[in-house]
Amino acid sequence: MSKNVFFLKRSKILACVFTTLLIFLCLAIIGISYAQSVEEKEKMKIIQIINPHPEFSLRLWLDKDTGATYNPGEKITIFFQVVRDCFVTLYNYDTKGRVKIIFPNQYSPQILVKAGEVNTFEGQIDPSAQPGIEYVQGFATRRPISNISKGLMPELNKDYKTFTQQFKGIIQPLPPTDWVTSNLLSYVITPIIPPQSYGSISVNSNPKGAEIYLDDVFEGLTPLRLDNINSGQRGIKIVMSGYQEWTSYISVLPSQTTKVSADLMPQQSYGSISVNSNPKGAKVYLDNVYKGLTPLRLGNINSGERDIKIVMSGYKEWTGYISILPSQTTQVSADLMPQQSYGSISVNSNPKGAKVYLDNAYKGLTPLRLDNINSGQRGIKIVMSGYQEWTSYISILPSQTTKVFADLMSQQSYGSISVSCDQSGAKIFLDGTYKKTTSTNPVILENVEDGYHELTVIKDSFRTWVEDIVVYFGEESSVDVTMTELF
Repeated sequence: MSKNVFFLKRSKILACVFTTLLIFLCLAIIGISYAQSVEEKEKMKIIQIINPHPEFSLRLWLDKDTGATYNPGEKITIFFQVVRDCFVTLYNYDTKGRVKIIFPNQYSPQILVKAGEVNTFEGQIDPSAQPGIEYVQGFATRRPISNISKGLMPELNKDYKTFTQQFKGIIQPLPPTDWVTSNLLSYVITPIIPPQSYGSISVNSNPKGAEIYLDDVFEGLTPLRLDNINSGQRGIKIVMSGYQEWTSYISVLPSQTTKVSADLMPQQSYGSISVNSNPKGAKVYLDNVYKGLTPLRLGNINSGERDIKIVMSGYKEWTGYISILPSQTTQVSADLMPQQSYGSISVNSNPKGAKVYLDNAYKGLTPLRLDNINSGQRGIKIVMSGYQEWTSYISILPSQTTKVFADLMSQQSYGSISVSCDQSGAKIFLDGTYKKTTSTNPVILENVEDGYHELTVIKDSFRTWVEDIVVYFGEESSVDVTMTELF
């Protein structure tokens, strides 16, 4: 019985202690929440800049209902609408008290907003955002008060109090009819439990060799595989000189490889082109777009390889590729060639069947007709075995036929005759034609056509000597003449 009483008392004591601790814990949570609530109310009071007498309005709303919550890295869409044409600027106040401009930006440069149109800003919660409340406030003015920002959500000030004080000095001096503030948007950033598992990232780029930054930490050059990466949302940036920076957020999943491929865009830079032609007045086409007549100078041309074409009636088209370099002038000079026109040639020969060569290129046998021959001076040659080669220069006229006739001459071949005679002073006749007189040494008759000939030797008081002989091409025929004396 006494044991039961002891245990009963101990149980009551423990229950009292637990209840007391629970009460203290609740009070602590309530105190922290109350402190946070007071701090947020004070922050909202500082942020808000109110125009007491606005003549128009600017309304903001989220893609989620009132009390919206977002995770770090989650996409967020903000809608805004004005009742009159004006210039709109949107500011973000994050959980660390930093101020960023989110509109206008390089992706949405048009700051003049039309009345009644519903406009959007699509962004992403900073993956490294701390839990807490973020705010968005907009300002609409009759004239612009901000420039287009470079990048998405650049930081303007690390302290919202300092920024608000400075901004009041800009907006409040304006006439009340020239500006208005929007309703103050707020949403809660919820904490994400750190990933406990790892994945991989495979990164490629075109062109290769670009720098890779993961959460702003340099990792290496593309192509690259990154292993043992904590799963979750990660920011990746790919940078290469001469190309636009490529950025994105990726999801790394446990035990999986996330593939990233970036087609880098060249940074726009400009040069000039100076175009001349001979003769002048030719049409200039750049990338098949007409630009004007030579001489011509073209400025603000995107750098890189470009196609250029120069055209003039009666001349051959001139084409080429040129490299436009930043801040430099590329010189182009085109000597235009007259456009080719065509004629024909009709070739005959006597005898027929002779070979025809035009500019030393064999074309066929006579009779022959050659069409589509470029106009101008051309060399022609007609060749046949046993006949002398026939050559000439002819003029080919556009759309006309030039006639060529070759009367081929037989090709001569020669030999010689050596005449030895026992009598000096005798006269030598070849085919009835006197040639020479004999002497004590042999007499040579040169350049005698090959073939059969009649050789006659005459001397007073001696019988006439007559004989048929054969002369061969390139050879010497020998004849011994013995004269018979008359009684």
